Amino acid sequence: MSFLSIAFLMALPLAAAPLLLHFFDRRRNAVIHWGAMQFLIEASTRKTSARRLKQWLLLLLRCLAIAALIFALARPLIPAGYLGSRGEGETVFVVDNSMSMLRETDSGTMIQQAVRRGQEMLSDLSRTEEVRILTTAPYPVWASAGTVRSDSRNRQWIASQLDQLNATEGRSDLLAALFTAVQAEHKPSLSSRRIVLLTDGQSADWRLEDRAGWNRLHDVLNESPVRTEIEIVRLDQASQAASKGNIGVDEISIDRLMVGVGQPVTAIATLHNYDAAASQTSQLVWQVDGESKREQAIDPIEGEQTAQANWTHTFDAPGTYQLRCQIEHDDDLPPDNQSTLVVQVVQSVPIVIVESAFELAEMQQDSYFIQAALGWIDGRPLDESSIYVPTLVSPDELATTDLTEQRVVVIPNLTRMSDDGIEKLTEFVAEGGGLWVGLGPRTDVDRFNQQWFAEASGLAPLRIDRIVDSAPVELTGQGFAEQGFAEEMDTAPADGRQLRIDPFRSEHPATRQLADDQQLDLSDAMVDRYFQFVLGEDPSAVSVLLRLNNGQPLVAENFIGRGRVLVQAIPLRLQWSDLARTQSFVVMVRDWIDYLAQPRATQFNLDPGQPIVMRLADATANGSEAGTGTEAPTALLRTPQGDAVELAAQRRDDAFVFQSSRTRLPGEYQLEIGLSDRPIPFHVRRSAEESNLERLNSDAWQQIAAATTANPSPESMSARASSQSDPVWPYLLLGLIGLIACELVLAGILSRERFGSAGIPEYSDMDSPMVPPAADPGDTNLHSAATPQSAHSRPAEVV
Repeated sequence: MSFLSIAFLMALPLAAAPLLLHFFDRRRNAVIHWGAMQFLIEASTRKTSARRLKQWLLLLLRCLAIAALIFALARPLIPAGYLGSRGEGETVFVVDNSMSMLRETDSGTMIQQAVRRGQEMLSDLSRTEEVRILTTAPYPVWASAGTVRSDSRNRQWIASQLDQLNATEGRSDLLAALFTAVQAEHKPSLSSRRIVLLTDGQSADWRLEDRAGWNRLHDVLNESPVRTEIEIVRLDQASQAASKGNIGVDEISIDRLMVGVGQPVTAIATLHNYDAAASQTSQLVWQVDGESKREQAIDPIEGEQTAQANWTHTFDAPGTYQLRCQIEHDDDLPPDNQSTLVVQVVQSVPIVIVESAFELAEMQQDSYFIQAALGWIDGRPLDESSIYVPTLVSPDELATTDLTEQRVVVIPNLTRMSDDGIEKLTEFVAEGGGLWVGLGPRTDVDRFNQQWFAEASGLAPLRIDRIVDSAPVELTGQGFAEQGFAEEMDTAPADGRQLRIDPFRSEHPATRQLADDQQLDLSDAMVDRYFQFVLGEDPSAVSVLLRLNNGQPLVAENFIGRGRVLVQAIPLRLQWSDLARTQSFVVMVRDWIDYLAQPRATQFNLDPGQPIVMRLADATANGSEAGTGTEAPTALLRTPQGDAVELAAQRRDDAFVFQSSRTRLPGEYQLEIGLSDRPIPFHVRRSAEESNLERLNSDAWQQIAAATTANPSPESMSARASSQSDPVWPYLLLGLIGLIACELVLAGILSRERFGSAGIPEYSDMDSPMVPPAADPGDTNLHSAATPQSAHSRPAEVV
């Protein structure tokens, strides 16, 4: 016998409490000698033995009742079979609800077939069988808490739970779902578990490449304390409909997710034909917030190939927009015929540029070429539609500059920076800001390595070594000799080539447009001098945006908190290179500033599980209907399944932040703040692999069958038999009720024997004064009746 709550047995001595109270109460009774009770005691001597037996029996019932309660709280278990039970069984329905289950068949979709098959199997279960339901996409989730017995009362409710299951746009993880079902908690009385997996047999959901995971599942199945069997129901075998193929819109991509008002942006849709045969000509529709903007014809796509469709659009007002691409094509999986991307349109992108030479003419200042690339000359924009708004500060002013509303900080030519300035930049980057640093002739190597690299814990991704000169020419850099850097300069090995920037070695998303040598001239940019980075033991561990044609890194990237840092080995001006003179410089400056500004901007396109974070400025909240004064605004988040989640804003610095992690399902989310008429859209991306409807082959099914068939060892079977037990506490609780009932009956009998069954009169003779009857002077009996007891009478002992 074992106990689930053995600590309650410490209260077992309390079972003797009725007996102890009885003996304690007896000691309080004193013996009073009263002669008038003599005859009463002699009259009741015959009943004493029977009454004492009942009293001891009453004490025994009270002690047993307390002991039964204590044992019931301790929840004892005995080995299965001692009480005549054959053990309980459990059936777990694991339903694949991934996007591929929306595949259309001759009898509806796959998910509808799964629901019908599960309800049929439910009707065949025993009334004592326990039932649970587990969904698989995008990760295993129980449909309800705990198991439900499939009796006549609950069977209809379980069937309705199955009927409410819907397929999502997510991808299933069937291996994790089987792990969850096998390792689920179970009752001690459970003797067997049956896992029924209802799936369409799509190969992408099984993750067969994870051989270690499948081997681990087989071991867990063999070591399970409950006899477990896995049954796989292949719904694809029941479908007789001919395949129509499948064409999906894998994704929509644009060069930047933060677009300025009036700036044209080009969206690229990737179309994928997952069928072996070529597709037919179809129509592609581009929509903005559900309104059709353009239709274009799509030529046939060869089997198992991709194609791209482009569309350029200009947004007229700031805000967030849903850009959707939908292909009109009749295939097996309609949900993947469209893809959505949320685009943020802004009025301005504030930027801070650190200028260390305000005393020089504008064209000689470090920030001149950066401002010109952003469309600013003489402190004014050349075009009113420019969204970039630069602010110039000195290195000394940077430590006291408010960077809360800024997106990016650019240092075109790094000089000395105070420790307070470094700390300010570190906080700014950690909160999602972007930092772009250009190294130049006034950069101190030792101070940079100490402040910026800081033993791999600073802002810089790499340590710098020395200045390398690509050609043995006389040093003419401004301030070069004066600063004492001549001894730190080295000369690059002469191999007959001029050092140039190589844009073709990088696959970084920020350099996608720079690699287009048909329209841009970045590969023609020559470099005379540069700072050489010190690479670690694993050079591939560092993110490099651009390299020189000798393989040396030119621009390296570091990640601090939520933000990004770019360190460039040359200054962002006409010094050491002619990069600032090329056409590519304007494209590079704008693309990289957009790239650096993305983390600080709100992320509207998310992966499953990535939290929704919406920052609302305090001034905006106070000036709108979302909130007033210091009162936190409220919002409502609507999920793809139609659920409404109420959110309360949290105060952070001078802003309110809405945050929710309920984004496990791919699809469209809407955030409604206060009484705003226009909700803010968010989109959780789906996996393109779910559009591939390729089924498992026979070898894969044999591998799955081997991993899901239990072969327990004799030791595991012995441990499984010893671990199965039946609960005793329900019977103890029933016995407790019987003991209490018997105690009440016996106490009533003893009470009746002691006090009688007659009711209490409303008044007694003792309440009125006794008036003796008139006595006859000759009556002597009356006189003798009133005579007191003789002195020699024996007194009685009264207890």
